[in-house]
Amino acid sequence: MNHLIIFTLVIAIHFSFNEACNTPNVVEIHNQLAPGKLLKHHCRGSINEQDKGVQYLKVNQNFTIVFSDVSNRRERTVWTCMLNHGDKMEFHFNLQVYRAAATERCNQYRSWTAKPDGIWFRRDRNKPSGHVRNWMR
Repeated sequence: MNHLIIFTLVIAIHFSFNEACNTPNVVEIHNQLAPGKLLKHHCRGSINEQDKGVQYLKVNQNFTIVFSDVSNRRERTVWTCMLNHGDKMEFHFNLQVYRAAATERCNQYRSWTAKPDGIWFRRDRNKPSGHVRNWMR
């Protein structure tokens, strides 16, 4: 009987924590290339085949994806974005901009910034971005 009570309590706590996660996750793409340079991006989510389509950001514009995690044994939330820039869009990088953990998380923040020298990243809104990738050509 004690095992049944403990099992029921653990299940109740698990579901109450999952229900408390009501703040969505955010991924931001920023264009900080040279003036007049466009950033082409195409972002896709793994759950329900979400596709944001090909879009262009002008300098100092941002693109934001707001979503909730899906984490189970069969699938996890994954977002990827193909970034391109240059006169012929010859500079590119395909990034995994977000990957869910084994358990659902909320209020996660990911910021990806395109600059002339590469791609910069941060997880904390209160800290500066750091250089993580060079552009591929």
